[in-house]
Amino acid sequence: MLTSDILCELFDKISQIDQFYFRSRISNTMNAKERVQTALSHQIPDRVPAALWGGPYGLVDELYIRILKEFGLDESNPPFRQGHTINHLDDRILDLLGTDTRYVWPGASPSSPRYSTDDPKHFLDDFGQTWIQTLPYFSITDGILEDAEDVEEIESKVSWPDTDKPDWTAGVTGRAKLLHEQGEYYIIARMVVSHGPFQLASDLRGTSKMMLDMGLNPEFATALLNRVTDTICSLLEGYMKAGNGYFDMIELPGDDYASNQNLMISLDMFRFFIKPCISRMVATIRNIQPDIKIMLHSDGAIQKLIPDFIELGIDVLHPIEPVVGMDVKAVKQEFGNKIAFLGGIDITHAMLGSLKDVKADVDRCLSDLALGGGYVLAPCNHLQADVPAENVIELFKYAREKGKY
Repeated sequence: MLTSDILCELFDKISQIDQFYFRSRISNTMNAKERVQTALSHQIPDRVPAALWGGPYGLVDELYIRILKEFGLDESNPPFRQGHTINHLDDRILDLLGTDTRYVWPGASPSSPRYSTDDPKHFLDDFGQTWIQTLPYFSITDGILEDAEDVEEIESKVSWPDTDKPDWTAGVTGRAKLLHEQGEYYIIARMVVSHGPFQLASDLRGTSKMMLDMGLNPEFATALLNRVTDTICSLLEGYMKAGNGYFDMIELPGDDYASNQNLMISLDMFRFFIKPCISRMVATIRNIQPDIKIMLHSDGAIQKLIPDFIELGIDVLHPIEPVVGMDVKAVKQEFGNKIAFLGGIDITHAMLGSLKDVKADVDRCLSDLALGGGYVLAPCNHLQADVPAENVIELFKYAREKGKY
């Protein structure tokens, strides 16, 4: 009788034979765009693609400046935004690191702390939400709706942004067209806002209140989630139209549903409250560009949600963190033929350690996630100021060397 262990071992051996057979058939002249397209189609490229500086996996400004110095580059590249810990995106760095993706970004985001107040440490976003700056980070203070009692206050207390403002899409068409005409890199549209329906609603309501609402006041929770999703979908529609069909992939706004051990909300709650919101965002995107790849960022132990993500039409999942509550290798074996993975690289231990630690983590990701394609190597989240610049350079150098199929 074939046990599950024997079946897994057979799967590994068959896959290794397949890879050996296909290795001789892979062209060594793949460009970056072809490499990513092949991998995300669950086929085997010449090597594992690599990515950096997407919406949830960038370089904080301090680390970016240090890497500039490592490469002997000047600071002439202007920031693409203000009011964040990551305000720069520099194609010169990506060229030198040898990554395979390039990015388009919104002209502005309504959830960014763009407006000053009388207090130099406090800023407002377009929702009217107050942010506090504790260098170098910005964080939200009490939610606007924290004391709201009636559904009607969702409209009256929040300054819902005008999603038709040209600010949101300024520069999008030009950047997307330029990358498309170059034809070399896989084009990813960064998040239109940083937080998805659940987290944006939690920002406005307060996380504890929002989770209590989902259990005790479902009418309020549903109304707030729907109103937030209305705004995100409207922003997505404008963004997609400005992209003019040039995007290869778009990131959904990031939404976290899990801790490092388990889900923070039940599967039933996810399916009742959150899943319809994701479905609406996916439909908005595919109504404009049906063949685009869609990526979702969701931290923590989200293994139990992956079948739902697949059902929703998510093509790529980030970050696939090596946390206590998730078996990365088992996730690849169970779902690797249905959804692709982007990320994997541990930012909390490996990237803070030695060059040997960085290499070991690349080896782990290649072993656990690269089999049969369907994987793009990238950090699991933003690389912070305490990461050595040489570790970032070694990460991508070693991945290019060891990631060959």
